[in-house]
Amino acid sequence: TQHGPVSEQEIQSLMASGTIDTSTIIWREGMGDWIPLKDVPEFQDLSNTAPAPGGTSSNQTPYTSPQTNASRPQHVQYAQAPPTDGLAIAALVLGIIAVIFCYIWALFGIPAIICGHISLKKIKNSHTPLGGKGMAIAGLVTGYIGITLQILAIIGFVAAFASASAAPGGYTP
Repeated sequence: TQHGPVSEQEIQSLMASGTIDTSTIIWREGMGDWIPLKDVPEFQDLSNTAPAPGGTSSNQTPYTSPQTNASRPQHVQYAQAPPTDGLAIAALVLGIIAVIFCYIWALFGIPAIICGHISLKKIKNSHTPLGGKGMAIAGLVTGYIGITLQILAIIGFVAAFASASAAPGGYTP
């Protein structure tokens, strides 16, 4: 969990108490990414340094650490999942309908395939993260399966009808 912001003196105090160590990652404004405490120039000699006396200085940039400290309130930040593309959801739903009702309404497979392809292209070309790639692919697969089952059902009905009308033993005029 994320903890902070804290001053340099508080970090030294946390080190002295054993709450954090030199492998604890920290960040402050101006840093590109979270880095271990031992790699921050201000804390190079921290293993031999005692906590600084006095309070926090008002001219110091506060640090943030993801370490947990039970005696202090914690601020937890969770990354939000990217929004799911609506066409991906539509492709999946239509594809499932195409498979379930393949003998009646396999025409749901066509829009499932169209929505799936459009969604995949939209997800790929989006400047912001978009979720739903798996749903779009599942919609494509189920759409193609639904159409294939419908075609096989049509071929089966035609073959059955043709063999029934050509069967011997029927009346001939």
